[in-house]
Amino acid sequence: MKKKEIIELGTSLGLPFNEKTNFPDLLAKNYVVFDGCNGQRFGIDGKWSDERIYEELGKALILYGKRELKLELNRLLSITGD
Repeated sequence: MKKKEIIELGTSLGLPFNEKTNFPDLLAKNYVVFDGCNGQRFGIDGKWSDERIYEELGKALILYGKRELKLELNRLLSITGD
């Protein structure tokens, strides 16, 4: 899969992508790094099979969602703890 297709797929699924914070040398090799939340990064290699790319994007979305939930719970607890 080409980097453009990976970026379109990942961003349409909700993974943040910022070309300015990405690695130009890796992008040239069809390796795309998506930003998560709170410092998370998810790398997808265009050399992988389509099935593996979908699998890794799914795992990234699950981890991204878990991290978002934990951050929200942490914010809520810090508000109610004051």
